[in-house]
Amino acid sequence: MDAVASLVRELSGRLAHQATPLPSPLYLAHMTPDLPVAASLAYLCAMLYNPNNVSPETAPVTTELEHEVSEDLCRLIGYQPGTGWAHLSSGGSTANFEAMWIARNLRSVPSAAAAHPAAADLVSGRSPLVLANMPVHQVLDLVEVLSARGLLPEVGRLAAEQRREASTSGTLLLARNAHYTWDRCADLLGLGPADVEKVELTPTHRVDVQALGRRVRALLANGQPILAVVAMCGSSGEGAVDDLDAILRLRADCERRFGASFYVHVDAAFGGYCRSLWLHPDGTMAPFEDRPLDGSGARMKPEVHAAFRALPLADSVTVDPHKNGHSPYPGGSVVFRDRRAVSLVARESMYFGQGNGSRIPFGPHTLEGGRPGAAAAAVWAAHRQIGLHSQGYGRLLGGCIATAQRLHKRFSVARRAAPTASHDVNSEVISCFAPDLNILNLSVRPRESEYQRVPRGAFGRLVLDSILAEAASEPLTSLYVSGNTLTGRPLPGGVEQALRLCTMKELGPTALDVVEQHLRAAVSRSAGKVSTYGVAAKPGSAGDVVHVSPAKEWK
Repeated sequence: MDAVASLVRELSGRLAHQATPLPSPLYLAHMTPDLPVAASLAYLCAMLYNPNNVSPETAPVTTELEHEVSEDLCRLIGYQPGTGWAHLSSGGSTANFEAMWIARNLRSVPSAAAAHPAAADLVSGRSPLVLANMPVHQVLDLVEVLSARGLLPEVGRLAAEQRREASTSGTLLLARNAHYTWDRCADLLGLGPADVEKVELTPTHRVDVQALGRRVRALLANGQPILAVVAMCGSSGEGAVDDLDAILRLRADCERRFGASFYVHVDAAFGGYCRSLWLHPDGTMAPFEDRPLDGSGARMKPEVHAAFRALPLADSVTVDPHKNGHSPYPGGSVVFRDRRAVSLVARESMYFGQGNGSRIPFGPHTLEGGRPGAAAAAVWAAHRQIGLHSQGYGRLLGGCIATAQRLHKRFSVARRAAPTASHDVNSEVISCFAPDLNILNLSVRPRESEYQRVPRGAFGRLVLDSILAEAASEPLTSLYVSGNTLTGRPLPGGVEQALRLCTMKELGPTALDVVEQHLRAAVSRSAGKVSTYGVAAKPGSAGDVVHVSPAKEWK
């Protein structure tokens, strides 16, 4: 026990002096929320039993809690708990991968059925284009009939053989600002660069639905299969919410014109819980005109409301409790509109049971299998303490969004700061666009014309380095922000490297004053360096990494 005490003292000391001060009002860098006391205690309590939610044999209590969380998440998204299904994962990346794994397998079932002598009658008269792009609900009906005939295992094996022999599994379409792990997901699924199309963005960094529509129609007109269209509901860099309603209308139009459809997945890892801003305690969603329900003062955009209203029509949704769900890590999740879809990836274990069969067992139907029951206990407790409605999570997240909106107003073009003792007139901080949710992007640059030749992204990188250096020296009293390389259309001044503020807590006027002072001071310091030395990008760095060089040499 003396050795144990020594280890704990060492760990405690290192955490106390070296851990990032996430609870600080000035911590605006990452999507790390404050944790409700109930969630922390539930995690610690369950952790002592070390439950593995792969099977109720090893975790009878926490698997039951995860089933309750599954129903919670279905109601949050707008799915029916009796027909939808959800489970927890280590994070959004694995949740997205699992959804695409299922989408890929779904796409291959109709063609395999057509090639099977005992199943061909179920899809007779359909062209190869329609077989490769059947509406999801029709594929799931086909899966159900194949299962009833006892043909699903054989057709599944045939589908796997066809996928191995095919040159492509279909085209994956998503916004250019999608999370970087989507590239990993495509690689793991065997998709080549030509199979992934990243669609241009609007000036507000949402996917350009018109450009998406042109690509989808072109693919279908050429008889090419579409693996899935992925919409963002709170992009990681910008918090942007894609026009899901328009994407679903595009799908309906393709079904009318071509008799072909596509799978729609929503990456709402960050933004999914924000649907609670409009939810009544009974789970119904209020119309936009009834806002604000939560009393936070957040002014939501009608197109954001429309996207959340359309969420129940998506085929699957990724939503992370360990982000805006205010739960501890690891706490991602994937939610399916129709639980029949998970049968396409089910694998039975030969060495442990799965309970009485009244519910879908987690072990055979999840990508990861073994998962910590403590995480399920924490999410369950957070849901029970806060509440998935406008006066619960809606009030909490409404305050976070209102904070981002207030910062946007402070850094709007119409409100440029006058020089003070802490910052000068030679630099400026401007909000790039009004935030959809609780992420704000700020453009930082020298103001005077002589400084406008600073390489794109170089000055923003210099400001971010200045902020991070201050945080390293004074971790408990400094501002923390992150950077974001904007990938959409050029912003005023040609800015690419922006400062990214993720407001995971509601801040009052005093805290907002301090945030503004820190930001303007950091920009002023960086502008002074440009004035004295000049800033240049390292060769081949595209402006992302900078070094200081004499101004004359730089010019």
